[in-house]
Amino acid sequence: MMPVQYLILASGAPGWNEAFVRSLVFRTAMSVAYQSDNLIALVNDPSEMLLTPDGNGFIVGKLFRASGEFDKIDAFTREEAETIGRDSRLVSQYWGSYVSAFRTDREVGILRDPLGGLPCYYTSSRGLTAFVSDAPILEKAGLLRPLVDLAAVGRTLYFSQLPTEGTAISGLKQLLPGQMITLADHETNLTQQWSPWDHMAPRASEDLHTRSERLEHLIRRTHAAWAKCYPRSLIGLSGGLDSSIVAVCLAEACETVHCLTAVTSDPVGDERLYARMICDQTGTAFHEKEYADAAIEMGRSVAEGVPIPNGKTHEMAYNRVVREAARRLNVDAFFVGAGGDNVFYLTHSARPIVDRYLAEGISKNLYATILDICSITGASFWQAISEAVRIGIRGRRRAQIWHVDTDYLDRELVANAAESPVQHPWLRAPKDASYGKLGHVAMILRALHHIEHRDKQLTVPMISPLLSQPIVEACLAIPSWEACHGGQDRSAARRAFSAALPSRVVGRRGKGSPDGFVGGFIRHHCGEIADRLLNGHLATNRLIDRQALEIALRPTTPLQRNDCARIMELLDAEAWIDHWSSTSRDRA
Repeated sequence: MMPVQYLILASGAPGWNEAFVRSLVFRTAMSVAYQSDNLIALVNDPSEMLLTPDGNGFIVGKLFRASGEFDKIDAFTREEAETIGRDSRLVSQYWGSYVSAFRTDREVGILRDPLGGLPCYYTSSRGLTAFVSDAPILEKAGLLRPLVDLAAVGRTLYFSQLPTEGTAISGLKQLLPGQMITLADHETNLTQQWSPWDHMAPRASEDLHTRSERLEHLIRRTHAAWAKCYPRSLIGLSGGLDSSIVAVCLAEACETVHCLTAVTSDPVGDERLYARMICDQTGTAFHEKEYADAAIEMGRSVAEGVPIPNGKTHEMAYNRVVREAARRLNVDAFFVGAGGDNVFYLTHSARPIVDRYLAEGISKNLYATILDICSITGASFWQAISEAVRIGIRGRRRAQIWHVDTDYLDRELVANAAESPVQHPWLRAPKDASYGKLGHVAMILRALHHIEHRDKQLTVPMISPLLSQPIVEACLAIPSWEACHGGQDRSAARRAFSAALPSRVVGRRGKGSPDGFVGGFIRHHCGEIADRLLNGHLATNRLIDRQALEIALRPTTPLQRNDCARIMELLDAEAWIDHWSSTSRDRA
């Protein structure tokens, strides 16, 4: 099964020039799946299009009912078709990975699903607004000449992992998850149809045990729904908690499951011991493949198909392993545990202490939460209390500030960016929002930014089931102190699957990392990396601190803690700019 691709056009003038439509079909190699006076949609796979009975709307992608066993919708009843309209019933009664559209004689509305399972970028010109799953489609269709916005590149590197409405291509925007854009009478109206802040209230009647049971059942049902769409699945299995939960759930629900573990020669990046435990327990096929330097092309961007420079060059090595396995095993989809840390709220913060104090005051439970944070972080009792007091004194406004990344950025860029407000609808929290949930929502946002640059060369869809709407909503309602209950991070998820996973996996505190592989790559290729970064677009346009980076890339300089990820991020951004600049020159 191919990843879903679409091009949706909304016009202020009724009717379509047939020659123009034929040109779009030819240029994009997609077919017309819907056409009305003011709305037209092209898709690469017509089976991914769900039409409403009245002919005034459609959904591209996968849609499930939010009740019962999460049945997939293959056809709408006339009553169900009403939920395509302007109210919020679509996001409250259904979930999935989709973009929906509705029309009347006077307006067109486009809605992206609440967790952004399907990308959605758009641009407007001369009364025509185009929405696409993949930015290069606009270039192929002749609807956009891509020009790199270097200031936006700098902001992306500074506001690390923050999803924004703007992209780094001039004139191209992103419809954020849960947003609806309505086009009517030369006016554009943007509304937020789903917000995490509407799902924070826990069920008062549930205790810790009951909540864990319900979470397990919900996660299993969600995976079962995805499995019906993709019965032959490949799972990226690291042996950590999140991907292990995905593997256990899909092993029960899919016809065929293969598990893939990418390993490095560095022991820190070798997770085969834990991955095999999961495969042995579930009876699933286990595949392993080592990262290879040869897979990394420094002149190419891992995110070249995305209008945002949000990749890291070394991810090419992992992507090649996955592509080869997906092709060889003939699977329908690639499932990952990405976002699990974020959804289950893996925190090393004292915020849960503050939340419990504000909820219950000084109590035995508060004392237990302080000990839990000490166990997770290694802090002393008084250090934990001191940090909690500091968070409380700083207040919610300070707690909401986005953690930026200034490493190796030009000082003037940093100074200018620091004056810019952090903008995202989810960051406009209620005044009484808990400190833990401020952090929780920010973590989920980072996960959404990460999955946005999924490998565009992968020939099957990549699914992050733990970022499905029912799971996210359930986890948002779990009090922050329950996420660290018993001195374990992601405690709610560990409790939910304690009986289903090997004890050594459930109790794991650490996690493997490819940093050893990346560090070795940087040291082996430091000369070429330095040449690209110190003499490239980023340096020429004063986006990076050239002197600091030159020192860091000397063979004798030891790599600092965050250098592996940051240098690979900058290297990929350099290749990203080169790719889109070349595309613009070719189009001209």
